[in-house]
Amino acid sequence: MEEELRPFIEKYSITVNRLYIDNEAALQESYGDKVPVLTLNDEILCHYFLDTDILLKAIAE
Repeated sequence: MEEELRPFIEKYSITVNRLYIDNEAALQESYGDKVPVLTLNDEILCHYFLDTDILLKAIAE
């Protein structure tokens, strides 16, 4: 998913923070089997694969 995000990061100047959930119980509980997951303001936008439509909608808002 990170590779798929790269063009959007460059085009829209967005910042992506990569978090590792392995040592964080709260993150494991929230996202455990949904990794990779893309969130914005603690809301899941997509998981496993990048959903470009949802990403573009979130960028526009």
